[in-house]
Amino acid sequence: MTTFAPLQVPEYRRIWIAALVSHLGTFLQLTAAPWVMQEMTNSPLLVALVTTSLTMPRLLLTLPAGALADIVDRRTLMLIGQFTSALAVAAMAVMTATGILTPYWLLGLTFVLGVGNAIGLPSFQTLIPDLVPRRMMAQAITLNSGAFNVARAIGPAIGGIVVGAGFASSAFGANAASYLAIVGVLLTFPRAKVEDTRRQPLWRSTAAGVRYARFTRPIRVLLGVTATFALTTASIQSLLPVVSTELGLGGTGFGVLYGLFGAGALVGVLTRERARVRFAGRMLPGAVLTFGVSGVVFGVAPHPVLAGAALAVNGLCWVYTLVTMNATVQLLAPRWVRSRVVSLYVLAIGVQPVGAFAAGALAEWVGAGTSVAVFNVGTVLLGLLAFRLGLPVLGEFDEPAAPDDWHVPRHARHVAGSPVLVANTWEIDHDDAEEFLAVMRDLRRQRFRTGAHRWSLYRDADRPTRITEFFVVHDWEEHLAQHARMDQEVADVLARARAFDRAEGPVTRHLAGLDVLDSHAPPVDEQLLTIHADAHRADGSLPLDERS
Repeated sequence: MTTFAPLQVPEYRRIWIAALVSHLGTFLQLTAAPWVMQEMTNSPLLVALVTTSLTMPRLLLTLPAGALADIVDRRTLMLIGQFTSALAVAAMAVMTATGILTPYWLLGLTFVLGVGNAIGLPSFQTLIPDLVPRRMMAQAITLNSGAFNVARAIGPAIGGIVVGAGFASSAFGANAASYLAIVGVLLTFPRAKVEDTRRQPLWRSTAAGVRYARFTRPIRVLLGVTATFALTTASIQSLLPVVSTELGLGGTGFGVLYGLFGAGALVGVLTRERARVRFAGRMLPGAVLTFGVSGVVFGVAPHPVLAGAALAVNGLCWVYTLVTMNATVQLLAPRWVRSRVVSLYVLAIGVQPVGAFAAGALAEWVGAGTSVAVFNVGTVLLGLLAFRLGLPVLGEFDEPAAPDDWHVPRHARHVAGSPVLVANTWEIDHDDAEEFLAVMRDLRRQRFRTGAHRWSLYRDADRPTRITEFFVVHDWEEHLAQHARMDQEVADVLARARAFDRAEGPVTRHLAGLDVLDSHAPPVDEQLLTIHADAHRADGSLPLDERS
């Protein structure tokens, strides 16, 4: 399958073209804003804070935005984000044109722009599975990056010319207008399908996504690598205007350097799929390592030509790294929690302001180039470590899905009372105890992945080989949802656990909470509504209490 195959899908093609236009506006913005700050203040720290202001909202809003994207219409969230960003940039354009823009207004409006981006980004990231077949997802994500990096290659060069000619307000205005391209296409789409239709507090939905990522090792490791990569590499883009000045370049030269980064990234888009097939599991760690080496070279480069060449390599490796990790995270996450997991990925990239601030602070003492080199030594070390982490290899795993032979257990449709405690009791052989406990540790992880927020294991004081697993979910709807979240990994662990019972499987009981303390609690009859009568065995095949 070619990289360009997703463009055959009309809906995807429309949003891709609109995104390309919007990205062009974004890179006019990203070129103009740091340069305007450089001209106003000549401060490396304040220039770096422009990047910090743009990306800081990700740390604050990405997680709740990702949770909302799983439980409300994603199109609406994207429209809100686009309008927020457009208003911020339009205000920036007007203030620049009238000469009243100050460094603090620039930082404040850039922060509002970042708020709009943070609101809509998780929804935009997870829009792809709704538009293309699953087999095209990696290519679609690569093309998204391609649109971004075509703009990265062209936008900074145009922006450098515009800024160099003294028309920074025009760059801001063009970015504001570019948001209308995305808005126009979104308005042609129907309301997006809501993956999780249950009504639950936002914090609870967010916590479920965090637990899923925490207890899914491949996702957890990828998020750690992404965050570290973003932290150590943020120095390059945030300090590029200052390094350009140190190299004796003006606004146009700065735009050319920025464009070389984008040109390298564009080459990465066109070659990433071939590199993935050729190098398989070595591509991602190798890209991180190479980025670090070229980042150090850029930091110490004495001449603009060498700096530009290093930036082109950085752009290539940037795409190889982030596109691969983005596609991998999305394919590792099931649909019910995908937006929340993607929001964690976006949040991991969102540590860039921390790296940008630290690099800017260090640059005040040792110079921008040296600061870039120091931080990218950390990227080199990360690349060496990545070879040993056993990262998941894109193309060698499938999206989590329920086994073909899985049957949802019979349940009452509604049980009043919260929380819900599920108890599974095994009778095991004494000789199996050590192996059984090892499986229980794995089962604990699966319970948390699918929605439990507490878990414990007890043995009968009088009969040591009678062991009961307890796990707690927030309410009955959450327990029903657990069965819909079944995937092959969970099924395999459950099958291993059931095999330890001396009979045909552990006995399962469900206990719903009763509130006897709160004076405002529902009446007793309401709390006892719909008592669970069709309880199931752990494998869902037999009713409760068929055996003692």
